Amino acid sequence: MGQFAVAVRNGIDNEFIKWAEGFGREISRQVSTSQIRGIFGSIKKMEMAGDLDMPSLLLLKPRIAYAVARSRNLRDLGDELQSAIDAVDKSDDDKQRRARFRRFCQGFEAILAYHRAAGGK
Repeated sequence: MGQFAVAVRNGIDNEFIKWAEGFGREISRQVSTSQIRGIFGSIKKMEMAGDLDMPSLLLLKPRIAYAVARSRNLRDLGDELQSAIDAVDKSDDDKQRRARFRRFCQGFEAILAYHRAAGGK
């Protein structure tokens, strides 16, 4: 289980923030913002709708796999995202699933913010 999935499951803390900073810096050398814009946009739409649509979230997994197949530079990010989606899906109930999805959105935003801060284009 990736560090992002652990944060989705257990909560975002200072340890995750430090990890997100390092991970964002690492992927900034390999991944452009345009490569992940579609996935991030889909997640933001789900978040703004206010109601978690699990089938739509789960359907991001094949989109991520396709993006990784097209560009191997996305593999590390793809692995973290897929593991984090699994952490949302493996919740005990709807309330927990919604809380995990909220942490998923927040964590992905943190990773992207550090990606951009490190010069990701």
